[in-house]
Amino acid sequence: MKTHILLLTLAAALAAPCRAEFKDAGEAADALKRADAKSRLEAINYLGAKGGDQAYETLAGHFQAEKDAYLRAQIVEALDVSGSTWAYACAVQAAADKNQAVRRGAAAALAPRAGEGETDALLKKLAADPAEEVRLELVHSLSMKPGKASAAMVGGILADRKGTLKARRAAAEALANMKTPESDAELLKHLSDADPKIKAAAQSRRPSKVKPPAKKKK
Repeated sequence: MKTHILLLTLAAALAAPCRAEFKDAGEAADALKRADAKSRLEAINYLGAKGGDQAYETLAGHFQAEKDAYLRAQIVEALDVSGSTWAYACAVQAAADKNQAVRRGAAAALAPRAGEGETDALLKKLAADPAEEVRLELVHSLSMKPGKASAAMVGGILADRKGTLKARRAAAEALANMKTPESDAELLKHLSDADPKIKAAAQSRRPSKVKPPAKKKK
């Protein structure tokens, strides 16, 4: 019982907002080398908030050396891969991490770049991830950027019978909400799905067979 309480206390401390103030990025980089996880977390939060290639280069360099999976996940969450090659390189590493929470962070970080050849190859691997939480995060993140590539990725998760029913249902709902020709095409492949919720989602995007009333001649 005491051990359980100590673990909860530690988790709460790590999850608490960063209150440390560093003089500059160099001081934060030095903090990444400290033994205590709290100092490293504070440094990660500082560098993530600072942003820019220098900060992301520091975080990317520390990513592989960081043994704590929670802190690796925090590094990935701190990244903005849209305009930094260092941030993108770190997210690529995270996509192959042994910890599913880290891979989940990679899914969220990389999803905005769906439609790019190299990124799509990584996203396809994450779409087939054995962890349900990774697939769910990818569905959510891709649904924020409707398009041909996103629809194809989410459609792949829906079609994968090896995935959990929860992930497949989330994919069906996401496709229904995208309301694009590409998402509808993926969803309509499942009009006869055995699951009633997936089937209902597909039918909700089925083109109406009712002809519009003829216009009255003036």
